[in-house]
Amino acid sequence: MRTVRYRAAAVAVRRWAAHPVLGLLPHLAGQRAAVAWTGIVDLANNAALVFLAVAGSHCVALAVLHRELAAPPWWLAAAVAVVLRAALTWHEMDLSHSVAYRVLAALRMGLFDGFARGVPARRPGLHTGKLAATAMGDVERLEFFYAHTVAQLSSAGVLLLGCSAALLGISPGMAACLVAGVGALVLVTVPWLRGNARLGGLVQAAKADVSATAVDILQGSREIASYGLQGQVRLQLAAASRTVEELERRLRVREAAASTLRELSSLAILVAVFLMAWHQPSLDPAWIPPLIAGTMVALSPLVEAVAMMTQLQAHHASARRVLEGINLPPEEPPNTGICTLDPRGPLGIRVRGASFAYTGAAPALAPLWLTVRPGEHLGIAGKSGAGKSTLARLLMGLWATDCGTIELLTQHGTPVDLHAVDRSDFRSQVTLVEQDTVVFHGSLLENLRLAAPHASEEEVAWALEQAGLPLDGGTWPVGIHTLIGEGGTGLSGGERTRIALARALVLRPRLLLLDETTANLDADAEASVLDAIARLAGTTTVITISHRESTLRRCDRRVDIGDLQKPGGRPVQ
Repeated sequence: MRTVRYRAAAVAVRRWAAHPVLGLLPHLAGQRAAVAWTGIVDLANNAALVFLAVAGSHCVALAVLHRELAAPPWWLAAAVAVVLRAALTWHEMDLSHSVAYRVLAALRMGLFDGFARGVPARRPGLHTGKLAATAMGDVERLEFFYAHTVAQLSSAGVLLLGCSAALLGISPGMAACLVAGVGALVLVTVPWLRGNARLGGLVQAAKADVSATAVDILQGSREIASYGLQGQVRLQLAAASRTVEELERRLRVREAAASTLRELSSLAILVAVFLMAWHQPSLDPAWIPPLIAGTMVALSPLVEAVAMMTQLQAHHASARRVLEGINLPPEEPPNTGICTLDPRGPLGIRVRGASFAYTGAAPALAPLWLTVRPGEHLGIAGKSGAGKSTLARLLMGLWATDCGTIELLTQHGTPVDLHAVDRSDFRSQVTLVEQDTVVFHGSLLENLRLAAPHASEEEVAWALEQAGLPLDGGTWPVGIHTLIGEGGTGLSGGERTRIALARALVLRPRLLLLDETTANLDADAEASVLDAIARLAGTTTVITISHRESTLRRCDRRVDIGDLQKPGGRPVQ
């Protein structure tokens, strides 16, 4: 029987350890001391308030019942408590806001690290729009919980112990009434927890669906406008919003009922303490009001703490989503070591049996073998779905191969494992320009400095010149300081592509990967971009992935991705 109890206790401990709210604590280890100090300040502030209530009630009771003034020490102590409480309140607000911002930063940096490491994840059910939404609403809710609520919960518990000890010194019966009343307060709250947790989880899931839908709508705004789907989208969002509103209404009704029960329990505790004090023969009646006032003030943070227990379901769901984002499985393996590349000349690359597949899906890239010599301009063709873009991400080190190896080749042919090179060193020498180029809101200079924050204006101008982007004419009235609208509004497809190419060239890369970069360009824009790439001959290795014959004709050598894959694992000669 004892073994069964031990096992049940162990299961309960494991469940608590797996609780998402607790699971985030290791990611906030650096804030433990600050949160603990916030709790101490909150405790001192509440203790000062309790003393102030006791002292004030005692002074009034003496004047009313005995028609005498309290001794000067009481007035002095009350004045000190007023000053102390004002100082502690200010310090607590300043401290808790500081901790809140640090918690917010820690959680958001954890999410950013998780997204950078694990997106795109191979799990088909993952919606990154839902996860990205956690960086706002969910994290802000948890920020308040860890920075404010945790300190309030801990200080309320300590204050209850202190108040119970004080009442025990006066009357064990009053202390027993307080402890029993608090136990009853908790007991009437517990039955609501599971229902609130279930309903709160539904609320959070519905809100996440609304966020994901909004993200999808924003991303597909052009398609929505083109197909005239605005009315359908409005109905979809309205239906989702009504679902959230109905769930929140039901949750508010439950919380209001629970609040009523808590207030009745608090009133019962005060009545019980009053009756015990009234029937205490040795107790001066002038001390009854102070006892009631002190108990009431001490109960206030405790009632708030119990109320917070009924609202933890929202924090539970938020913490679960934040943990999901932070713990996304990495697509890029950790470095096997830190290697330094020979800094001279372009870099080649060698692929031996590399393959990649998503979870539960057919391989996106079958094993292939490929060698690109340093300084070569190689063109890779292939039908749609053959794995060309997957290969580009593997060569860039953004994704990890399921099997096989990818090596960089120095100018002298020395192979270096791609994942053994320091990441910052690798990113400064190998870069990728894709078909869907991203141009950010800001100046042209700021867009190019995303790749090299310390690049000078002269280096930026050189990169733009190399990319074949002239800055004269009405499009660029103030040159590299011209502001660009969000998404490159007002720019042609060729201009956006050349900005992305210049952003890569400002790094002066030794290996440049182009994935369908010219796919959406007209003949003149394509020729301009290809001329810019041709100017890199001898200094940069270029791998161009394209389905356009006009683009592939400009390469030194051309291969078909299907010819790089042979049964039995033998490389193509």
